[in-house]
Amino acid sequence: MLHEFYMLSRSITTQFLEFLPYWSSGLIVGSLVSVYLSESIAAKMTHLDSGKGYFLPICAASALGIVSPLCMHGTVPVLAALGHKHVPQHQLAAFMVGSVLLNPNLFLLGFALGHEIALTRLLLAFVCGSLAGVLALAFFKSRPLFDFSRFAPADKEKKTFLRDLFKAIRITTPYFLFGIVLTTLFYRYRPTEWITRMFGARRGLGVLFATSMSVPLYACGGGVIPLIRAWLFAGMNAGDALAFMIAGPATKINNLSAVKMILGVRNFLLYLAYCVGFAMLAGLAAGFVL
Repeated sequence: MLHEFYMLSRSITTQFLEFLPYWSSGLIVGSLVSVYLSESIAAKMTHLDSGKGYFLPICAASALGIVSPLCMHGTVPVLAALGHKHVPQHQLAAFMVGSVLLNPNLFLLGFALGHEIALTRLLLAFVCGSLAGVLALAFFKSRPLFDFSRFAPADKEKKTFLRDLFKAIRITTPYFLFGIVLTTLFYRYRPTEWITRMFGARRGLGVLFATSMSVPLYACGGGVIPLIRAWLFAGMNAGDALAFMIAGPATKINNLSAVKMILGVRNFLLYLAYCVGFAMLAGLAAGFVL
């Protein structure tokens, strides 16, 4: 019993030290962007020029959403403020989806899965946000997509780098450690045959399983990265992993509650169907390419 506890503790420590550089660098970069670039990102959103067309501003909005280090509950007040400044709602849609799917912290942490998966995830998040903006322009050009009536302009909170960094550490550490523990237990007692059956040869079903599993299992992006890497080593397809990482943040309970506040029930269901559908198609495509 003591030997088993010692082996588990040693494995947890090893996993923690292995992922620590990715996690810490992501937190530092995310806090730097949050403190020193957040206002610049919001200002750029208000000055995206739609006079020369729609596509480039939509793509720029999606990219700004990805660069934004805010959680979804932090993004909602920003979206409301931009909406009150009459930023076009198709640009807001692109910004929102990009912000939901990825941020600098998660992007850097994703390199623990390999540069191909990390860069492909970045590309897919950008495409998903841009496509959301295009669809919003096509189907909601003459009718409202967002409802910001309940949101008044928020007071600006004075941020410092250390305060933001310690806040990020406090929020993400429990999820990160929980993910490390789950990964250690998987490595120690892993049902490799189960993973192979689900995500091995059945490429289409693997994407479906991964997308479905992301709904209850995805609590924090930093927490699931170690577990996803363990699944990849056990035979999970890269496309299945990407489907999990796209559908997961889009359907995370905290994010869903924030999105529903500004979309309403009908548009919220459309958002949900779009993100899940995109995750499955993107996972299938990435599975063939990678």
